[in-house]
Amino acid sequence: MTVRRTIVPLSALVMSLSAIPTAAAAADTNLALNKPATGSAVCASSEGPEKAVNGSVSGGNSDKWCSTASSKFLQVDLGATASVTSFAIKHAGAGGESATYNTKAFTISLSTNGTTWTTPVTVTNNTASTTTHPITATEARYAKLTVNTPTQTTDSAARIYEFEVYGTSTGTPGGGTISVFDHIPQFGIYTSNDPANYTPPPGVLMWNRGTEFARKLTDAEKALIGNDLRVRVSYHAQCDNYDRIGTVFYVAVPKGTTPTAATPRVTLQDFITPFSNYWRGTKANYTFPDADLGPYAGSLADPNKDIYLGIGGGSNPYRGDACESHPEVTPEFRAIGFKYSMSLISTTALVAKDHDVTGMISGIRETTNSINAGPITHTAASNRGDIALVIAGYGSAAGGEEYSNTTVTVSVNGTRVGSFSTAVDCAALEQYSPDGNPGIFRNNTTSNPRSWCPGGLIPSRYFPTGDITGKNVSVTIGIARSVPYVGDSGYRTSVSLLEH
Repeated sequence: MTVRRTIVPLSALVMSLSAIPTAAAAADTNLALNKPATGSAVCASSEGPEKAVNGSVSGGNSDKWCSTASSKFLQVDLGATASVTSFAIKHAGAGGESATYNTKAFTISLSTNGTTWTTPVTVTNNTASTTTHPITATEARYAKLTVNTPTQTTDSAARIYEFEVYGTSTGTPGGGTISVFDHIPQFGIYTSNDPANYTPPPGVLMWNRGTEFARKLTDAEKALIGNDLRVRVSYHAQCDNYDRIGTVFYVAVPKGTTPTAATPRVTLQDFITPFSNYWRGTKANYTFPDADLGPYAGSLADPNKDIYLGIGGGSNPYRGDACESHPEVTPEFRAIGFKYSMSLISTTALVAKDHDVTGMISGIRETTNSINAGPITHTAASNRGDIALVIAGYGSAAGGEEYSNTTVTVSVNGTRVGSFSTAVDCAALEQYSPDGNPGIFRNNTTSNPRSWCPGGLIPSRYFPTGDITGKNVSVTIGIARSVPYVGDSGYRTSVSLLEH
């Protein structure tokens, strides 16, 4: 009997073996599915990073992340530390577009903290519509796709329909990074109409003629809020190169309710922009120090309410500003003073406790030296809480309150609970204000007192209420400056009750 032998090429055998999933791979899940994603500037508002982790490729051209930025990246927070074993990327062809738009060269990097990265995958000559990339199991919390050559042609747009990260979660959920706004514009504070030719991104509410923006946190984003919550704001200079007041706030409303500009809010953080403009190179962008929002973490993560995070303050682009000498800019560009980006950052899980917060005053210019807030009722389980206070003097006329400092006292229900000085030293921030008057930043502890610094945060301060059993809460803020104040001076004031 003749025995027929079929000779299998070694290359085919290797391909066959590599296609057999291992037991570990079979158990892995797509950890990136519906997780918070960020990325470089998008081609259109409907093509944001979230589209690359929504589990779908069948929604047409708007079912992808698309970017034409000079540096293109897509980053996903997996929500907890995981043992990552492989990746799958669905490029343009997987979504029904021409295969000539498939990503040609890219890398995939991993990180446990979002700062230090390793790069287990480097691809330089891909043509496929779907690619898979097994790796040695690696502990990570964040995964980043960096696109080096976006297409097979000279087309400059990266098109990613899905970025999938496979593995097994090994960490405790809680803590992460939430990109709330990316380059959101600030329009003129003295305009009377909404900005022309501008539509805010999907899901973003625009208030007060383009000087305030707010958007709802998703349930997935709330799950990333931890006890050590902080906010990071970045300033992107454009036409208004003066120091302006900025603010971060939130609005809590019943589920399914859409707030308005008049809905009561809670101020989280105030800050002052530096002096800079679009043409200042590296100094056209500035990131403020992270501000602690830990006391508000539970309220922002409240599963029983819709939470809208907001940023605003507005700008004042005017004749003679930084755009005046650049006639090449469009009217739309000239209408924007500067832009903000904002992220919430946590690294720990949230501990459940009484986190109710009630805003008593939010961003009001007060012109007396005795400011009263309340009375308000409370539901504090321990009948105790903290008063949160954000306050600084403003008014640029000679002798105005921004050119002073003073002592502020805080009383709750008639009992003094604390005091502090508003004095600041601005010297370290001069370097970030290339267009500013250097004198503002000097001798602040002697001959040139100030209430705040361009490029600085306005401190948030906390004071215990003491026992408030059976009591409503009233707060009195005392300012050791005589009134009336000079010119348009006043003390921008925000007061909130944080229950324990």
